[in-house]
Amino acid sequence: MYVVDGFEFQTKEEARQAKKESDGIRYIKDQTDMSDPDTVYKLYLRLNKPGYFFTPVGLSFLVELQEYLHTIPYIKNEDIRPIYIPEDKKAVVEVKKQTEGYKKKFHVALFFTIVLSAAIAVMFGITYVSGHSPYVVDYENELIDKYENWQKELEKREKAVEEREKALNERQDATEWTK
Repeated sequence: MYVVDGFEFQTKEEARQAKKESDGIRYIKDQTDMSDPDTVYKLYLRLNKPGYFFTPVGLSFLVELQEYLHTIPYIKNEDIRPIYIPEDKKAVVEVKKQTEGYKKKFHVALFFTIVLSAAIAVMFGITYVSGHSPYVVDYENELIDKYENWQKELEKREKAVEEREKALNERQDATEWTK
C-alpha cells in the first residue's frame, strides 16, 4: 500500500500520480494569493477541467476551493461549476498510452530528422570539398591528351620505320644492280 497526503493507493503508479498532483497543489498554493476570492475563482475554473486532477488528492483540493467559493457572498452558487470527476481510470491509462505512443513516434521522427540533416550536411561538405579538387572531366581530358600524344609518337615512329625500310630497300636494290 502507498500513502500520499492521507490517501491510500493500491498501485505505485496511482501513488506516483497522486504525489505529482500533491506537489502541483503545493506549488499553486505557494504562488497564488489564496485569500483573494477572484483569484481563487479563476484558479478553480482553470483547474476544474478534464486532464488536471485524477486522484483523490487533486479532487479534494478542488473540493476545498469549491467550499471556499461557496462562502463568498458575491459569487453565486450557480457560477461555481460542479467538480469534474474522471469517468474511468482506463481512459486515463489509454490517454497515457496514446501519449507514450506519440512520444515514441516523435523520438523516431526526431532521430530520422537528425540523421537526414546530417546526411544533407555531409553532402554539402562533399560538394564544397570536391569543388576545390579536379573533376572527373579533368581526368578524362588528361587521359585523352595522353592517348593523343601516344598516337602521335607512334605515327612518328611508324614513319621513321617506313623511311628506314624504304632506305634499306633502296640500298638493296642498288646493290643488286651492281652485281
